[in-house]
Amino acid sequence: MTLIVHKHELIQQPSPAPADRGPYVHSANGRKIYPFDPRPEEISINVIAHHLANNNRWNGATQHRRFKTRISFSVAEHSVLVAKYVVEELKLPEFELEALLHDAPEYLFGDMIRPFKHHPSIHPIIKPIEDRAEEVIAKRFGLRFPLPKEIKIADEAVCAAEQQQIVPEDAREQWRAIDASRIAPYEIEMMDAYSAKEYFLMAYESAIRRRRDFQALPSSVEIYSK
Repeated sequence: MTLIVHKHELIQQPSPAPADRGPYVHSANGRKIYPFDPRPEEISINVIAHHLANNNRWNGATQHRRFKTRISFSVAEHSVLVAKYVVEELKLPEFELEALLHDAPEYLFGDMIRPFKHHPSIHPIIKPIEDRAEEVIAKRFGLRFPLPKEIKIADEAVCAAEQQQIVPEDAREQWRAIDASRIAPYEIEMMDAYSAKEYFLMAYESAIRRRRDFQALPSSVEIYSK
């Protein structure tokens, strides 16, 4: 049986907190997160999964068309679908882990919707902070940095499927048109947060096992057989 040991989960050392690291926020494992000074050795895949499962996309403006009790769509579920699209539709399994973790920086900052994120008054401020977090996460998990352009293609295809399936749009309003040439062929389930977290972690375990076929794992992740 092949097991994966995440060494950062076993060594529970307190995060250093000198004044120059800036403000901290709480994380799901009870540790501090320094969003302006993230460090690879402090990043936990379980914390990423937990936070992304609790972060709602589309500013929460979602509703399942068949099940009225499903009103939340998480970044975690979205991320798994992007990884599936990269592997199944773009035929690029070597980018699977990049796709799965493409929104991992949002565990630090939440999911900022595009009208705010890309506004000229905000984007120049948030972009360097996001880039720094993306680079640190890339170091932690041995990802390509910057992310391959194909990840954005997959992201947009999944976004199109989300807009088509779970985002209500009043016919009296004009909306951004969906690119019908590239819509991810997946049903959006809108899992509850706990299920989305497990879904994400299972996708991660599968992806990191296959990673050996394409790129060396970082030294902080050990795979062994028992």
